[in-house]
Amino acid sequence: MKTRVVVTKRPNEVVLEECDIRPGDNEVLVKTYMSSICGTDKNYSEGKMPREVLVEQVAGNNEAHHSYPLKMGHEAAGEIVEVGKNVTGFKVGDKVMSFGWYNTMADYFVAPVVSNGYGVVKVPEGMSMEAASLGEPTACAIYAGMQSGVELGDTVVVVGVGFAGQVITQVVKRMGAAKVICVDIVDGKLELAKKMGADIVLNPDKDDVVAKVLEETNNQGADVVIEVAGNDTAIQLCSDVLKHGGIMGLYSWVLEPAKLFINRWHNDGFDIRTLALMHRIKLDRLWWIEKTLQNVANGLVQIDPLISHVFDLKDAVKAFDVACNDPSACKVMLKP
Repeated sequence: MKTRVVVTKRPNEVVLEECDIRPGDNEVLVKTYMSSICGTDKNYSEGKMPREVLVEQVAGNNEAHHSYPLKMGHEAAGEIVEVGKNVTGFKVGDKVMSFGWYNTMADYFVAPVVSNGYGVVKVPEGMSMEAASLGEPTACAIYAGMQSGVELGDTVVVVGVGFAGQVITQVVKRMGAAKVICVDIVDGKLELAKKMGADIVLNPDKDDVVAKVLEETNNQGADVVIEVAGNDTAIQLCSDVLKHGGIMGLYSWVLEPAKLFINRWHNDGFDIRTLALMHRIKLDRLWWIEKTLQNVANGLVQIDPLISHVFDLKDAVKAFDVACNDPSACKVMLKP
């Protein structure tokens, strides 16, 4: 079958190409409903790869990528239109979500059924296809909130309220945080965070964030801080507003060298934890995917309002420009 697929030919050159795909014996062919541009996609499109990178793939039409050209996409949902002869438990017509790099910015994509947390999983009943198209980042962000250590009555600071930060804000509020303080340099994202449940929003370009957090916590500092901005400035701010013995959750994938003053990490006994679902022990990843996304299906976490832009697949170049350069963009989607 022929499909169009978004390809980064080289840094800062995104194109739409046509290629042939077909499912292997252990794979399914999915007609894409919608695909999302992730922070990782933005980094790769701009040439920002970590020193060592392997986009995890399986045997078949999907290739592991260490360099360009790179077929894009890992966040998507769609409907199965063909199944390989060895596939069980999935059938034509099933609605599924992608968990893995399967070149999903396309009319169709091929993927295995889920194994060790990678592949496609079924969309829970009651979950919109828009939200399902963001299943992977949603599961990751909900997991981060659930594993952040938030307890009833805590003050939580979320630094960076793009898509993941907006989801984490909702989760920690649902888990009993008495006060959620969101920090970002984009006022539009702070306004959205207020709608998603934030109690206080602060812009470090305008507000003294450290002073305000201390004021709100009787000079103790926040119980939990979660870094979701992806830079050393955000990590440093988290370090500066956390209380003695508090929990620092690191969510972002930081690709650049970071310079930090970390003396308080030791002197104040910080509990520092990484919050990456897709890098968790493979044997329990699938369990967490199901657990987190059921919260969306049950209406406990709102995803659809976080979609800021939807572009036709043919306008992928424009979509990447918005995703990479428009600070107000929360989630940019591609729809065939």
